[in-house]
Amino acid sequence: NEIILSSLQSSGKVAVVASEENDLPVWMCDDGPYVVVTDPLDGSRNIEVSIPTGTIFGIYDRLVELDQLPVEEKAQLNSLQSGSRLVAAGYVLYSSATIFCISFGAGTHGFTLDRSTGEFVLTHPSMQIPPRDIFSE
Repeated sequence: NEIILSSLQSSGKVAVVASEENDLPVWMCDDGPYVVVTDPLDGSRNIEVSIPTGTIFGIYDRLVELDQLPVEEKAQLNSLQSGSRLVAAGYVLYSSATIFCISFGAGTHGFTLDRSTGEFVLTHPSMQIPPRDIFSE
């Protein structure tokens, strides 16, 4: 959670971060265009049963019409937007491979971290849930 907050703070692109790990949303900067909601699934119980840990996240546009409100109020209202307003959403799994999946609303794509270069490589393009009829056989 601290690494995520620090990275988003240094980007200068995020106005608000709401994390399951924090009691209240954190206002980061007045001119950041985005709001990030996240749950770093640290999974202390997951580790005991060999289930990967990870992070889920959603990204919204900052609601500039709230800018005149007090910091705590605008931070909370920005982070309580409807899921239909998401700009992007995804998750990262940390295991023997680090996998990053993201959707911008027109398909979901998965990337795997290449540890030798430090870059994410597209390994799962256009991921889809199989049609229902496959499950009925």
